[in-house]
Amino acid sequence: MIKKIPSFLILLSLFLLFYKIANASDLNNTLDLIFSVMGDVPRSASEDTLLQKQISAQNKYSKSEFMVHVGDIKSGGMPCDENVYIKVSGYLKKLQIPTFIVPGDNEWNDCDDPVQAWSFWEKYFLRFEKNRKLSFAVQHQSKRPENFSFVKKNVLIIGINLVGGRVFDEKVWNQVLQADADWVKNRFQKNAGNVYAAVICAQANPKSKHDLFMTQFRKAAKAFAKPVLFIHGDGHKWIYTNPWLESNIVRVQVDRGGIAPPVQVTVSPNETPVFKFERKPFPVND
Repeated sequence: MIKKIPSFLILLSLFLLFYKIANASDLNNTLDLIFSVMGDVPRSASEDTLLQKQISAQNKYSKSEFMVHVGDIKSGGMPCDENVYIKVSGYLKKLQIPTFIVPGDNEWNDCDDPVQAWSFWEKYFLRFEKNRKLSFAVQHQSKRPENFSFVKKNVLIIGINLVGGRVFDEKVWNQVLQADADWVKNRFQKNAGNVYAAVICAQANPKSKHDLFMTQFRKAAKAFAKPVLFIHGDGHKWIYTNPWLESNIVRVQVDRGGIAPPVQVTVSPNETPVFKFERKPFPVND
């Protein structure tokens, strides 16, 4: 005797099938996402002037939909005076696109008073994107609100507090690394069905002191099973590589702003590789 399948189960199956087909079609028809990344700038009075020229050129020529500054808003030898945070936040507010920033060691943990420095960073840079009207929703992690994420054109963008420099407090350091790992894993899992790629923005060039985060990040990226760009500052010179066993992760270290303009990143669902970079996308000194 053949059992009759309830009609509601047939309808549910058809709905799920059509949903998957429609979702796949949406991803295939997604337009390229273009954004810019800068870092390690300004580090001197001359770079104050250069950064303002770069921002002016960015506003005039760039096709980017948002900017990410990957930390270090001053040199390590400069005092962590509040005026530095005021000055650089003022420069970045002149960008005509939504702008995000993650912390760098020079303005936090390498300062003589990291607690005071962090209070300055939070005051002038936390939720910095709110200085512009946004056409997309941004999420911030509750326990580390400097960590953010959003989805734009089916690409997941994640910013985390991963800094170089000294470990000024081992307990705080490990708490931050674990929060980073939790945030990335959560964002991957929540958005895996709606995106075709992800970008992680951070300051640090990862080293052994970041292993608590990196081990968990690599595992989460492998499970995510889609292209992942880990883009950071810290080392001042361009690097494009995949130093890990997980073949879906690409690592890019951006040039410091004093020697190059913001890099323009294009993410395309219909190209291989998915991530493309223009290191000199437009003139700066005209």
